[in-house]
Amino acid sequence: MGGHAEPDESYVYEPWYKYGIYFLFFEAAIAVGVTVYSLSMGFSGQTVQFKKKMVHKAPKAVQQQKEQTPVEQKCQALEQHLREECLRAAGSK
Repeated sequence: MGGHAEPDESYVYEPWYKYGIYFLFFEAAIAVGVTVYSLSMGFSGQTVQFKKKMVHKAPKAVQQQKEQTPVEQKCQALEQHLREECLRAAGSK
């Protein structure tokens, strides 16, 4: 009484039964993984990135040299020269 049921010991399972149970757990794990992946896409608005995307750019110095006109290069050289003179003057005081 009290809602307790006795297990039926007379029933014998087929040999494949335990493998069927393992397969069901395997399917459940796949379902949980798909659910987590779907929720992450839903909340972030993007797919999950398993690989980091790398964009290789030329260094800034190379980009500046290509983009500068001869006048800009002269101005930059003059600024560098004046900066060096100013540092030397400050150091001699």
